[in-house]
Amino acid sequence: MIYRKWFIASVLASAVLLHGCASTGNGVSDAALSGDPIAMGKDGTKLNTRGAELVKDGEKLLIKGRKQVRDGDAMVQNGSSLVTNSRFEYKDIANAGGSASTPDTVAKEAKRLKAIGERWEDAIDTIRDGNSLIDKGNKNIDEAQSSIRRGRQMMERGSALVRNSERARLGEILLPVPERLSR
Repeated sequence: MIYRKWFIASVLASAVLLHGCASTGNGVSDAALSGDPIAMGKDGTKLNTRGAELVKDGEKLLIKGRKQVRDGDAMVQNGSSLVTNSRFEYKDIANAGGSASTPDTVAKEAKRLKAIGERWEDAIDTIRDGNSLIDKGNKNIDEAQSSIRRGRQMMERGSALVRNSERARLGEILLPVPERLSR
């Protein structure tokens, strides 16, 4: 008789604790929400598996994003060095120039200045591309961290359901299950 009271109290407690889950579902079946130990175990295992996959994918994306940020930083540094070099090279040629006495020499000076200007523009493009890669990497890092967080929450919720499944079978009081998964 005492066992039956504990079991009924456990089922009622699980219904109250899992009531918050009923509005969003979040991978938990109606049977598990109603306190069915088999469904709780099954849904908990599914949540654990899906959560582990999210964490794994998130960790891969995190590595990719960090590499993009590193590569973008390197591009920005390289582009900045190239801009500085182009600027100095321009000043050297501009200071040395201006003494041309034939149209041929003027054309040669203009050709060298144009080449410096093109390198300078390429360096600026390298900086822009590096900044763009940094932005993309930071977005991937944010997405990865969110995915890892969601995966861990799913695993936490799944583990609680699996534990409660066994506790329900034994007639013990159920543990609280995290209600919501963040996005």
